[in-house]
Amino acid sequence: MRFQPLYLYANRQTSIDALNNPIYEPVQIVESVGLFSSWTSKEIALDKREVTVNNRKIITQVTKANLLLADKIKFDGLFYSINEIKGDDSSRWRILIVNRNGSESP
Repeated sequence: MRFQPLYLYANRQTSIDALNNPIYEPVQIVESVGLFSSWTSKEIALDKREVTVNNRKIITQVTKANLLLADKIKFDGLFYSINEIKGDDSSRWRILIVNRNGSESP
């Protein structure tokens, strides 16, 4: 298995504009490692949504509490949004169902 760096980002209010609207910027909250996992034919058949190249599975040991705080994940140089978190802190691994956003910036 080849683990790669995984970074979790959360949107934090950094300032306000002239009309008192909050301005949010992504801030890195956790650095860990992860691994892409493959879709099985059974998962594809049972899944209600269409599985595309933009839908991926990432395996990580990051705690569920930290995953729930994150808005975006940077993995393999690209940003993804979290669609689903499988597993909890009682198991060794969490599986993230993520969707590619289409840019290299959060």
